Amino acid sequence: MTYAQRLDRVNPGLIVLLVDQSESMAEPLAGGYVSKAAVVAEHLNSLLYELILRCVKTPREPPRPYIHVALITYCTAPNGDPLIGEPLRRLVPQPAASETLTTTELAASTLRVDRRPGHGAGTYVNTPVWIDMAAQGGTPMCAAMNRAGALAAAWVADHANGFPPVIVNLSDGEATDGDPQVWADRLRSLKSTDGNVLLFNVNLSESVRHPTLFPNTSAGLPNEFAVRLWEMSSVLPTAMVEAATQHGVEIHAGARGFAFNADVRALATFLNIGTQIGRSLR
Repeated sequence: MTYAQRLDRVNPGLIVLLVDQSESMAEPLAGGYVSKAAVVAEHLNSLLYELILRCVKTPREPPRPYIHVALITYCTAPNGDPLIGEPLRRLVPQPAASETLTTTELAASTLRVDRRPGHGAGTYVNTPVWIDMAAQGGTPMCAAMNRAGALAAAWVADHANGFPPVIVNLSDGEATDGDPQVWADRLRSLKSTDGNVLLFNVNLSESVRHPTLFPNTSAGLPNEFAVRLWEMSSVLPTAMVEAATQHGVEIHAGARGFAFNADVRALATFLNIGTQIGRSLR
């Protein structure tokens, strides 16, 4: 059985988040009033906090380094050159020895902590922030996937028996630097003894149509780009199918880690399910 390796200090997990920060990300998400860039930043900050909490074993010690995270942003400069950023690594006071940050390091290295209104009247909550919104230039998705591939290849070479890396790509536009299918195929061909690298894609949109989560067919997707991202996406492992069912998402055989037109709630659901790595944390 694959995708069954538990996470611990010897066999940690790797999650790579690819974030489109092109100019079109400034447009509203799914017919709403908030930009795609702002919604993505909000939910990625929430996801990072959730990953940290998953690795807390006792309140008296820091989160354990069971999960490593890389966040890769991509857009282009005014001259068209790709800008591939790794904002999390810039938060570490001294250069990180690794190309990824552990949940232990993330917990100690926030960009800032915002004080925001809570659910009750007059209440406030402290919200950690690791990434801010941004939107400029084009969509060098191939360059971003090439960077993710280098990270994943190095990871499986060093963690041959661990849970394979999970790569989540969030984008609203067609790649401006080639065919990303080629790079997706290379990514998914990498593997540990526990399974192949998992590549999931979220196709953000300004459309008001109902979100599509984890479809097992590309039928009904509105354009060639959405179909391509679906084809690039990995089939969900059993553990993630179970997690989707627990979230009330209807899943059919062959469901892939793909979402189209995810609104605020659907995006949160997708990220939570798509990062359920390891059957349990030791």
